[in-house]
Amino acid sequence: MALSVQYLYNYTISLFKLKLVAGKDGLNKYVSWMCYTEDPDTIEFIRGNELAITTGLNVFRHSQNTDDKSNEYITEFLSRTISELVNRNASGLIVNVGKYINTIPVEIIALCDRLQFPLFTMPWEIHTIDLMQEVCNKIVNDNQKHKTLEQNFYEAIFRPRSFEVSSLENTPFANTNEFSVILMELPENLFENDNDQLKRYVDYSFNPKIGLSPLDFCWFLYNGKVIYILHTDGRDTAALMNKIIKKDRHFTGARISVSDLCNSYRELGAVFDHADFALRFCSRQTTLCDYSTLGVYKIFAEVKDLSVLKNFYNEVLGKLDSLGKAKRDDYLATLKLYADFGGRIQKTAEENAAHRNTVNYRIHRISEILGVDLQDSETMYRIQTALHIKNLLDELGE
Repeated sequence: MALSVQYLYNYTISLFKLKLVAGKDGLNKYVSWMCYTEDPDTIEFIRGNELAITTGLNVFRHSQNTDDKSNEYITEFLSRTISELVNRNASGLIVNVGKYINTIPVEIIALCDRLQFPLFTMPWEIHTIDLMQEVCNKIVNDNQKHKTLEQNFYEAIFRPRSFEVSSLENTPFANTNEFSVILMELPENLFENDNDQLKRYVDYSFNPKIGLSPLDFCWFLYNGKVIYILHTDGRDTAALMNKIIKKDRHFTGARISVSDLCNSYRELGAVFDHADFALRFCSRQTTLCDYSTLGVYKIFAEVKDLSVLKNFYNEVLGKLDSLGKAKRDDYLATLKLYADFGGRIQKTAEENAAHRNTVNYRIHRISEILGVDLQDSETMYRIQTALHIKNLLDELGE
């Protein structure tokens, strides 16, 4: 789980006397590492999301080589450095002021504000190596804690007998009494199945757009899905993620589902199953499904043996399979509308784009084939249940 610039700024501000001078709107960027740079031409080697630091040594070298003592080169140097860092998707820049650069030019402040690129100053008496060691150690320790948290939640969901509640002590999830799960099923062959690249993209590019604090969630990859565990209701977050994926160049075509809430670590496996079940009801048009909106299908989700559902469908509507597929599908579509509209022939005909006599004939034939009275409320209840089961089995590919 990545740490934000804001978090690291708050963490180091008193110890290293950092001062934010520009780019406050970019403080939500995540930081993968720190890098030291004095030459804009070497910035091309960074991977992205680094927090950079410079002393401005290149300014001193320039003045020594050209005898140019003006401040114009400071602006030029910082402008080039910042432009290169932005192009390489760096997260911010710290300038060690007091020897080669004393103050930040107003043009640079305006540039960073416009680019939403955090710019900090740190007094010269503070050594750059001390800050870099502190921040990098914090990142390493946080990464290790996140890997441990991932493993704990993996066990809570998939191997609950191995899970110990005590393993979540001293984590943001300690004493949590509310959980939800969001699943994001990714397009196939994303990043050519390079999981390291995928994890980096989720951590440093996708997750910052969600706007949650890293303390609010845990995430990990599993079978082509990103699993998010939140200690809040995940519906608003899932809705925001669904908007983001429609504009994301890599995640376009992803599908998202969100579980109901649970109140115990022991229930995480069940709500994961609920989110996984809801994922089946997503489509190309509807890329988000909320488990809590599935109505009667939530009952079916608890039936682990699909043969139970298949047998019920066959008992109620299986005789229609004796018809040809096209006719059977037409009859089932008519029957569904008939059931939805409480047996009103005219309304069924209108919605089915068919003549009233055609609908009457189909309903009569269905009644004959099934050997039931379609005016009987108990019969219609069974038929509606069977129709829901058929829809579910179709969604499950059964």
